Amino acid sequence: MQNPELKIIAGPDSIDEYNLQEIYQIGDIAINGKKAIFGTRTVGLKSRTGFDKNNSEQGFMGLDFDVIMRNFNIFGLGGNVDDLKPLPSVDMAEKVYRDTGMLCASEVMLPAIQLGCLAKSFKFKPFMIWNPAVDQLGWHVRQMAGFAEEYGWTIGLKNGKWLGEDYEKAEDISYDGKTSVEVAWDGLLNYAELAPERILIQRGCDLPRKGEFRNLPIHHTALRTKVRNKDQNIKLFFDPSHALGPKMRDKIVDYTVEAMKMKISDTEYLYDGILIEVGTAKCDTHQHITVPELVEMTNRLSEFRTLVGR
Repeated sequence: MQNPELKIIAGPDSIDEYNLQEIYQIGDIAINGKKAIFGTRTVGLKSRTGFDKNNSEQGFMGLDFDVIMRNFNIFGLGGNVDDLKPLPSVDMAEKVYRDTGMLCASEVMLPAIQLGCLAKSFKFKPFMIWNPAVDQLGWHVRQMAGFAEEYGWTIGLKNGKWLGEDYEKAEDISYDGKTSVEVAWDGLLNYAELAPERILIQRGCDLPRKGEFRNLPIHHTALRTKVRNKDQNIKLFFDPSHALGPKMRDKIVDYTVEAMKMKISDTEYLYDGILIEVGTAKCDTHQHITVPELVEMTNRLSEFRTLVGR
């Protein structure tokens, strides 16, 4: 088998002082005495549908929200990266990396502000950044790729939430054209070409026939995109949390295990990794699996895949 190794990046939707201990529990998960989890989520700013300037529990914008607003003003008054205030999530991520060795990973909404703050703590240290599914703008990704090239970071590219009128083609493995998601994904890969490592993150699409799924998984679309870019050594991760969502939360473990058995051919698995929400958070906690469920999942996955620790 060409790619039996599997990387799991697991953690809360957004990091805060209340779920930090769960991240350390995730870091302790081991199979046969070897650490089983490659990385963890350390998101500090959220891309919410509605903007909540009060940052309430119902509209939690993330731990970094207040400092981000201050940094907005600093930029607006002519300040530069050196003047930016440190982001709380980045300080936490730095401690997690130092204590556990896990790769830290975060969604990025405001590249100019967030990446400048990240660089102060993770310059030439491993880190993964990805775009929100609602942001398919190539120039944002180009900024992210520039930082990734400079500091050796990994860049993740989430597919857009909406597949378009051609959604029926997404499930047709023989379709030799491109769906709108594939066109966008290929474009983002071009914008991100500077990054030393690029990962496609499949998180499903909001389709009329999604049923109980939060977003219907588009495995065949992801397969075609990965195969089409095979010569570039592009990796593919699955995000089951945003695909199955709260209505199918109890099926996330079983579904993810089965997804990791999917293959491109007899000798190659489709997915190289998982980006999954685990523990508790002030946002989307109803689509998180628990830490014990993550332990169960890693044990089941280890029966047929080689889990890469750090």
